[in-house]
Amino acid sequence: MRVLSPARSLLAGAALAAGLAATPAGAIIGGSAVGPGDALARSSVLIVTGDANGCTGTLIGRRSVLTAAHCVAGARLAVVAFIRQGRIIALTPVVAAAGHPGVRGPTGATAPIDVAVLTMRDLPPAGFAPARIGGRDPAPGSRVTIAGFGRQQLDSMRSAGQLRRVTLPVLQRSPSGYTALGDMQMLARGFGPSACQGDSGGPALAGGSVVGVVSLVSGPPETRGCGSLTVAMPVVPIASWIRGAVATGESRAPANPRVATLPPPRAPERQGLPPWARIDRGGN
Repeated sequence: MRVLSPARSLLAGAALAAGLAATPAGAIIGGSAVGPGDALARSSVLIVTGDANGCTGTLIGRRSVLTAAHCVAGARLAVVAFIRQGRIIALTPVVAAAGHPGVRGPTGATAPIDVAVLTMRDLPPAGFAPARIGGRDPAPGSRVTIAGFGRQQLDSMRSAGQLRRVTLPVLQRSPSGYTALGDMQMLARGFGPSACQGDSGGPALAGGSVVGVVSLVSGPPETRGCGSLTVAMPVVPIASWIRGAVATGESRAPANPRVATLPPPRAPERQGLPPWARIDRGGN
């Protein structure tokens, strides 16, 4: 999860208006657990690259995952973990990653788009299914649901691993396209529900469709931004690029894929799992 301090954030005005710079947000993340039968549980996965927190991703194709580009930037090995009721039941390596090239602005500079499409070697286990991308870009004042496997408590890395969701109002869109989410009344008191470490790449949903990817949090450095503003990268405007990346990745993936399972204990796919990760040795 990337963190911006209010003084340097693209959304500094909103953050300072809420008093975040003066009042530590604390580690109050909020939200609620997602049940195993929920559509979110069937489409959400963990991205493992050796980072202690991991990232969250969303199944969007037969072997494709949508996540934040910064989650896999520079990674030598990326693995998708399928989680059921807090336990990893299967792992599969990522065989290709396509990061969005960004968009050219009026001055000729390229603005980054923090979105990537990953292609998995194997198929998801039974019970997992892709989410739908599209719909309408949420307008300021509407509400968006974000989800992820990140920390519930800032000071406890082991509080991660349970898929959780929270619904937040859309505050504003920055000139570069990022969408700020947060409850300003709660933030004015110094804390509020938000994304945290490990939620990067998770979905932002409206109307049953994925409309964004969790990119960063913006708040006091002492809380790493958790409990403050959540910033998402909209995906509706780049939906055609995402569909193209899915088609290209899956057409080039290894033929005759098998269903993902748990590899042997010393397999490379198991390396770098977050410390909270719990393996279901029974595979179900």
